[in-house]
Amino acid sequence: MDQFKAVRIESEQQLIHVSRYIHLNPYSGFLTKNLTELENYPWSSFKNYLLQENLAEYKIILDLFSSKDKYKSFVLDQADYQRKLKRIEHLTLE
Repeated sequence: MDQFKAVRIESEQQLIHVSRYIHLNPYSGFLTKNLTELENYPWSSFKNYLLQENLAEYKIILDLFSSKDKYKSFVLDQADYQRKLKRIEHLTLE
């Protein structure tokens, strides 16, 4: 099984969901114990999205939300669900 896949992002909805998936990876992969640790995980840009960073690559996603708090809520809302999926991932047949 290939570890990495490339997928063309074709909509804003797909972009924000991929962003959420990436930002939740340390949590769903059990590299962080809780969501507070996730926000401060040193190998993630999630914290930068929540701070006053105005870099173009952050703005592309953040401009799709009315505030950084809305983006944070969007990401964290699915944290436990994504973690549960990761736990059962090895049980699925390919």
